[in-house]
Amino acid sequence: MITDPVIAKNILLQTDVYPKTKMEEFMPNSSFAEYFGTNVVFSSGDVWKRHSRRVCNPAFKTLPLHLFSETTLKMMDILETIDHKPIEIKSLMQRFTLDVLGKVAFGFDFNNLGNPDNAYVKAYNDVQKCIMDPIAIFFQTERIPIIRHQNLKKVDKLSNLFKEIIKEKYKALAAGKSHGDLLELLLNANENQDNQMLSDTELRHNMAVFMLAGHDTTSNALSTLLYVLSTHKNVQEIAREEVLRVLGDNLIPSAEQHKSLKYLNMIIYENLRMYPSASTLTPRELTEDLKFKDFVIPAGSLLELFIYGIHHSSKLWDKPEEFLPERFEKENANGENYSWLAFGGGSRMCLGNNFSLIEQRMVLCLLLRKYEISLAPNSIHKDGLKFKFLTISHPIELIFKRRD
Repeated sequence: MITDPVIAKNILLQTDVYPKTKMEEFMPNSSFAEYFGTNVVFSSGDVWKRHSRRVCNPAFKTLPLHLFSETTLKMMDILETIDHKPIEIKSLMQRFTLDVLGKVAFGFDFNNLGNPDNAYVKAYNDVQKCIMDPIAIFFQTERIPIIRHQNLKKVDKLSNLFKEIIKEKYKALAAGKSHGDLLELLLNANENQDNQMLSDTELRHNMAVFMLAGHDTTSNALSTLLYVLSTHKNVQEIAREEVLRVLGDNLIPSAEQHKSLKYLNMIIYENLRMYPSASTLTPRELTEDLKFKDFVIPAGSLLELFIYGIHHSSKLWDKPEEFLPERFEKENANGENYSWLAFGGGSRMCLGNNFSLIEQRMVLCLLLRKYEISLAPNSIHKDGLKFKFLTISHPIELIFKRRD
């Protein structure tokens, strides 16, 4: 586990010396490796370049803001029905972010807000439980054949649903129907003869990793973000004043207004410092000996960047356990010394970082305008979020009180 920002910088900038470990080697025959396969996140070298520069980057250059707003307004309708009553925010954010991802990334309505028991949502949740369970990963329960077989069946079921989405998208494009979603842009870029085309299997694996980056990480970020606002009323009020000042009568921020929400960005960055959505990055393999101070780490060793440890180091941050958005007032205060790595860094920085930031700002703008956010009385989290294996171990109930 690496917590030194100097080594972190070297790892993130020298991708040829520190290539990412292949999932099929790091977790052989696992449902995790089967689900994610070869994609833009878990690949290195020429394979990564083919997925990233030639296909995935074009898809992330322009994000359809109207598709973000449609689902955000749908969530607001749900909150209208429960004014003053506690609501479990982790579940709501998981449902909301899956629907946003479906619309923006795939042009597909998962309808998780309207019907969380539908086949697509159930298949996705079943896979998430088997591939992301920290206890199962730590104890390698998939070494037991029957457990691995059950999990692979769940992955196969979800993969077939992804195949159907890709198939329907091809049909829509052939019929001249356009929604501007990321999968559509990706398929169009993939048909460019100058690109080395991705197979449908590779497209499906990239859909899986888009789901990971655009759903789980953002839902976790929004859950902790709303929690810290509920426990820091002064921060909440300053943020609300900024939203009202910048947006005026607009409910949804324009592309230009997104750039002007300085304090909102500070809150988002500080929340991601305290509660990074990913506590570690994909393991890297040393291709040569690494000398650090009086130690030598031999070639062939696996290195993991421990983001949570870096973000909470008292050597790198003043009062690291306190929520202080103002520490991000200076431009680039987050990245110059590689002490803030919520989206990774270097050429392998998360492709979906802009996606996540837009979604978080959109939610905050609508909620802060309309509601005062409070932590439910007698919450187990009243003195700080309770964690187990670096995941929040108990429900977070918040109250949204309509403002006058």
